[in-house]
Amino acid sequence: MLKIERQLELGLDWRVTTSINRVAPASGAILLSVPLLPGESVTSPGVHVKQNAVEVALSAQQESFTWQSVLEKTGELTLTAAKTDAWLEVWRADVSPIWHINTDGIAMMRLDHSEHWLREWHPWPGETLSLHIARPEAVAGPTLTIEHSDLTVTPGQRIRTVELKFNVLSSQGGQHTIVLPEHARLQSVAINGDSHPIRQQDRKLSFPVTPGKQALALNWQEEDTPITTLLTTSDVDMGVASVNANIHVSLAEDRWVLFCFGPRLGPAVLFWGIFVVLMLIAYGFSKIRLTPLATWQWFLLWIGLSQIWLGLGALVCIWLILLGWRSRQTQALPYFNAVQIGLVVLTLISLGVLFSAVAQGLLSTPDMRITGNQSYASYLNWYQDLTDAHLPQATVISVPIMVYRLCMLAWSLWLAVVLLNWLRWGWTCFSYEGLWCKNTSPSKTTIAKEQLDQ
Repeated sequence: MLKIERQLELGLDWRVTTSINRVAPASGAILLSVPLLPGESVTSPGVHVKQNAVEVALSAQQESFTWQSVLEKTGELTLTAAKTDAWLEVWRADVSPIWHINTDGIAMMRLDHSEHWLREWHPWPGETLSLHIARPEAVAGPTLTIEHSDLTVTPGQRIRTVELKFNVLSSQGGQHTIVLPEHARLQSVAINGDSHPIRQQDRKLSFPVTPGKQALALNWQEEDTPITTLLTTSDVDMGVASVNANIHVSLAEDRWVLFCFGPRLGPAVLFWGIFVVLMLIAYGFSKIRLTPLATWQWFLLWIGLSQIWLGLGALVCIWLILLGWRSRQTQALPYFNAVQIGLVVLTLISLGVLFSAVAQGLLSTPDMRITGNQSYASYLNWYQDLTDAHLPQATVISVPIMVYRLCMLAWSLWLAVVLLNWLRWGWTCFSYEGLWCKNTSPSKTTIAKEQLDQ
């Protein structure tokens, strides 16, 4: 008994590898004639072919016999297992992705083989398998795609510096053209890390494209584009739709970012949500009649304290409310002296908090609670997964940091004026009916009076 294995390799060329392995008997000479497949031509030397069949002669100690062949390309290939008990057949097909195959006949098995799997069939004698083979038709579509891009904009006082990095994946060679924004002056072009002396023509920039993947890096400057309150990133026409577009805006430390707009996945200025909450808190505190502060004064106080931890700001507000509460208490209050000591300590802490808020506002940068997509105050990031030929644009509204400094200076001066009035009012509340309750023993007159009452 022998086992005949035929492996079809259908790629750019069609080949067949046929192997004959001894199963039984373990020894002894074997002679047989193995028919070839339709369109098969043997290419291995020393193989005798007679009447479209290979004459195989296994010597007494020979375990196997193999030969190579080529196949004619055809739309349909039929394999038929010989009606004999002399051997068993196994068919395998290694089909390249450039071919599409459908089968009729016996069921297929899958065999894992190295990095890919093979189709495999185990026919019984006389069974037939038909392979319908066709080359997939090409689908209309682009031959070039931009699969990743990073646009970094660094605005300056007079000019804007822009860096664009992107990856091009192409199935054909040729030239590709992108359109730079107005006032752009190209500085350098690098392809796969190598500098290329490519010049722009008006706003257009053409560069060579080779089949496969390429990494490009462009640098240019946009003249007559100084930084302004309303900053919009550069409008770049990539020529084709792209995916995974990133925008980065690198701002100097002397800018105060107020708002950000752009693709959905980007930074958010959370301060304005806190601003609304502080308005509601200020309105709520103004309803507490223990202090002389009006609603707008509570609001201004909270706005200045927003640049430090809000828990400390709440401590200052509690201090003012407790002073107002103290003005309605007498020395008959239990633990009167402990309350006085606590107010003194709370006053010192609150004054320290207010001093810290002034220093933070005048000397430090504003904390606008900017977060999202790994952004912070001076570096903003946006991402869009799919875009058309024009890269997405982002907008940043900012003002010079000096505006923030002037605002905080005005707040500090206002705080200095009103704090004197608050301290004067606080002292009145603190000293109401005395500063300290002395613990004295009851007098004889008081004791006698209590005895008469009884």
